[in-house]
This record gives sequence, C-alpha cells and structure tokens, in this order.
Amino acid sequence: MPASVERALSGCDLILHAGDLSVPAVIDDLGGIAPVVAVRGDHDRLGGLDLPDRAVVAVRGRRIGLVHGKRSFALDAAVITAHVLAGRRLRWRAHLAPAMARTVGPVDCVVYGHWHEPAVDRVGGTLVFSPGAVCPWGSLEGGRPPAHGAQGVADRGVRRYRWQLGAAAMTPSVGVLEVDEAGIRPRVIPL
Repeated sequence: MPASVERALSGCDLILHAGDLSVPAVIDDLGGIAPVVAVRGDHDRLGGLDLPDRAVVAVRGRRIGLVHGKRSFALDAAVITAHVLAGRRLRWRAHLAPAMARTVGPVDCVVYGHWHEPAVDRVGGTLVFSPGAVCPWGSLEGGRPPAHGAQGVADRGVRRYRWQLGAAAMTPSVGVLEVDEAGIRPRVIPL
C-alpha cells in the first residue's frame, strides 16, 4: 500500500473498500489506520478472503451502502468498445448512478468502485460516490505488458478506454465521506 494512502486516511473512523484489492494484505494495512468494511470486486479472486458482494453500514445515523458496482459483462464490454471505436470519452454515465443507487436498497449514500474513476452524483436523496482508485489503471501491475491472445485484445481495449478517460480520472485517489447531523459530504483526495 502506498504511504500516501495512510497519510490521506489518517484520522478516519472507518474505511470502506469497494473491491478490487490487489492483495489480501491491503485489508490488514488499512486496518492499521481504522476498522475496514470491504466488498468483493470483480478482480478479487483471492484465496481465503471471503468478502460479501455488498454491505450497509450505519455511521452517525446515516446508512451507507457499499458495492463494487460491476454490471453485466456485456454492458461493460459495450461501454469500453464504444469508447475505443469513438476514439474519445463518451457521456456514458447517465444510467450508472441510478443503477448503483438501486443495488443496496434504501440508503443515504452508495459507495462504489468498479470503474476506478472519481464521481459524485445524486439520485433523489441518495448520494452516489466513487472515490476513484489507488490504482486507476486497474491494478498495481498496470505497467505490465498486455496478455497474449484474446485476453491481450481485452487488455489493450481496457487500457485505451482508461487513457481516454483523461488525466483527472487516471490520477490515483481515495475518497473521504464526512458524516454528521447535516448530512454526508464526499471529497476525493488525489494521491
């Protein structure tokens, strides 16, 4: 875990991890800062780590839902393919926030992470928040060469898609939710 994460999260009361842990030890590292609630991401094939698909926690009288946010393979593939074919960033997120808001039931806030891009949206009275990612390119191995065969084609497509998101989306980040009687205020912290 990069030291910048510990500095950014120092003083937090609770850490929510929206999945795609690079290694199981990340939970232990984060646990040294504050208690951790984590959900399974689509890249979490970690032996011995039993994470739920979603969770809801109560913080100062507010309900916060936590979900990775992966939608169907076909939808993910269509979004990535459309971006790559267009050669530019498209406005695809219009339906994402409502879909995330529906995933965990009635809550004040939903935290998700699948796309590794910071986002703050509102769906009715629900805050929908993605803090971005410590590894926005998808893993700590973001610099590794693409795989061979069909997986290599997918690797190249995902890399081109992420590149088209722009510099702000590709900046490593974490998020903080400030929760009190007045509500929930999200903040993205670039690392």
